Amino acid sequence: MPLRRGRLIPLQAANLAYIHRTTARSVFWELDPLGDAFGGTDSDVDRAAWLLALAYEQPTVGFSIADPATSTGARATLLMCPPSAAPGAARMPTAPFSADAYCLTSLHIDTAVAGIGWEAVLIDAAVAALSSRSLPAVEAFGFRTEPADNPVIGLMPVEVLESAGFEVVADHPEIPRLRLELPPAHGLLTEREVADLLAAVI
Repeated sequence: MPLRRGRLIPLQAANLAYIHRTTARSVFWELDPLGDAFGGTDSDVDRAAWLLALAYEQPTVGFSIADPATSTGARATLLMCPPSAAPGAARMPTAPFSADAYCLTSLHIDTAVAGIGWEAVLIDAAVAALSSRSLPAVEAFGFRTEPADNPVIGLMPVEVLESAGFEVVADHPEIPRLRLELPPAHGLLTEREVADLLAAVI
């Protein structure tokens, strides 16, 4: 099978078709578990409406890595939003997100490309985008022991976040909350490093 480089795509209103299939369905983060509209964590309609509304309010709602040969879908997607747009975070044991921080909510990735560095590419892309907007910080919930429903939720491993410069600010044996002050003190991936990481058989 020939090598094809994954393509990094900033998600905006015009290209929301480029999202991972699980990202397209899960509504864990955007529905208030105590609200009248809450009816589960899996709805294409609710997720599409939430993403479109968010995309009209901010420059990008996240990043995807997609096969260059396709016009829809993605092999991996990371979403980000302000705390007010993620009421589902109330279910996390180390909630809430800090009021001044943007949130990395879910990262969904195909098993075949998990652990090869694409997670770092997506996180660094989000950090760079948020830094360019002069936001003070970004936070995420990470897991030490993966929850059974994490394939739907999309939490990231603590070690992946820490390798990107995040630090634990609310500890928990299973799901701590981590924070990165912006702009980050550490350097982000170079264009060459990103290109090398995206060179995978897809």
